[in-house]
Amino acid sequence: MAKSMKRRTFLAGLGGALVGLPVLECMLDSRGTALAQSGGGLPKRYAIVFAGQALGGDGWPKDRQMVAGTRTTESGHFIAPAQVGAGYALTTPLQPLRELVADFSIVSGMRIPYSKTSTVAAEVPPGGAFRDFHGGGAGPLLSGTRSLSSGFLCRSITSDQVIAKLNKGKGPIDSLVVRAQPSWYLAGSSYAGRQYISYGDNGTKIESQPSPQIVYRSLFGNFTPPGNEAQAEHEFRQRARNSVLSLVTEKRQSLLNRVGQADRTRLERHFDEIRDLELRLGAIPPIAGGGCSKPLDPGADPAIGGDNAGSGSSQIGTNTGYSQETERARALADLIYMAFVCDLTRVATLQITTFQSHMNVHPILSAMGTPIRADLHEVGHNGDEQNRGQLPVSLCLQWHISHYAYLLNKLKGADEGTGKVLDNSVVLFVNEAGHGTQLNDASSADQTHSVENMVMLVGGRAGGLAPGRHIVTQGAHPAQVLISAMQAAGHMGNTLGEVTGNVSELFA
Repeated sequence: MAKSMKRRTFLAGLGGALVGLPVLECMLDSRGTALAQSGGGLPKRYAIVFAGQALGGDGWPKDRQMVAGTRTTESGHFIAPAQVGAGYALTTPLQPLRELVADFSIVSGMRIPYSKTSTVAAEVPPGGAFRDFHGGGAGPLLSGTRSLSSGFLCRSITSDQVIAKLNKGKGPIDSLVVRAQPSWYLAGSSYAGRQYISYGDNGTKIESQPSPQIVYRSLFGNFTPPGNEAQAEHEFRQRARNSVLSLVTEKRQSLLNRVGQADRTRLERHFDEIRDLELRLGAIPPIAGGGCSKPLDPGADPAIGGDNAGSGSSQIGTNTGYSQETERARALADLIYMAFVCDLTRVATLQITTFQSHMNVHPILSAMGTPIRADLHEVGHNGDEQNRGQLPVSLCLQWHISHYAYLLNKLKGADEGTGKVLDNSVVLFVNEAGHGTQLNDASSADQTHSVENMVMLVGGRAGGLAPGRHIVTQGAHPAQVLISAMQAAGHMGNTLGEVTGNVSELFA
């Protein structure tokens, strides 16, 4: 007969290895809807996937573009659908979500307030943007608190860390903050804060980790090298050659013998997924610099793209400014998925690209059939000589959303209680800017440096979320979507920074 088991059960093995377990039937009540030991509900997860780009091109209306030198007028490429509610037509950026339409909602028509008559910090309204993009819009977007300068700063806590505090002590890691873009790529400048999307109390910056392998070891390795440096390095390398699962073999088999057939099947699938993740991550070498240690195995450092050869289409190289962000984003999404399933953390942020990203998009868009010689930032401004306007921007956005769709799909495929892990999650897609009046001059139309016509995606069903619709707001603040997501994850408040209220249409 299968025995009951506590939710916070781990397999401990040799060398301090720990393997977390998914929610099993023997951890639940008779209805399969709550934890048997505590009587509480299943854990709720909160995740943000961030894209450092705007929604349209400078000087190009939402239905205009030039591709391969040909100008066209065609709707359906701007992210917000023409239809409201359910049954809308998927736009170009949303195509990766075509099998997940019932699992997310799209919220459009949002804006961050700003003074149209003054560029003085004292005149910035509550929750508003300082009149200097990009940095002037970052703080209110992430924290709901007004920005007082062009710096990439939050002056108060961000939504993910509010939920991390709510879940403090409920897992080994309060929050997981990761980044797929490991380098800045623009000569003569630096990140200067563009790599931060997570802040604690009073705007304390939280560093993100761009190495999937380091993230993996921190989640599943649980190893601190003892003794002197030489001994520590030797033992760490020896450990790195072993699968984490091999270190818990005996206790893994004992656990399988204790549970019923349904839980046994689920556990075997769980272990298979961990091993598959190990094998794929093992093929990705750790990046050099940025807090990264020497490679665990001998071999060359990974191919980190150098600075872009130039920002214009006549200068930018096709093999610079790119560090396999596609593969890195997928690996990090896998790790977030596994961390959620194992209840190692309940909060995660994945920054695919940084604010004002200068990542070279040529490798990405070439694979999508539309090679463009530009970096992500310049696609919104100028594109290249043959490709400009809405469609090129939307293809970049589609690439970002493909990683969001990948994470949603993984969470939807994981059983938990009588449903899926996605049923107990809220997963947001947030991008840097909208498409409308330029923030800097408060007059130019159809600009990327805009905090108008902003859009967010909200996936999952935690806390009564009712996905599957296009919700058009009349100028709601993006922080109101964050507040809604926080409430879905268990937060009892109705305020983030200086913004109050939610988007009630997101709920049933």
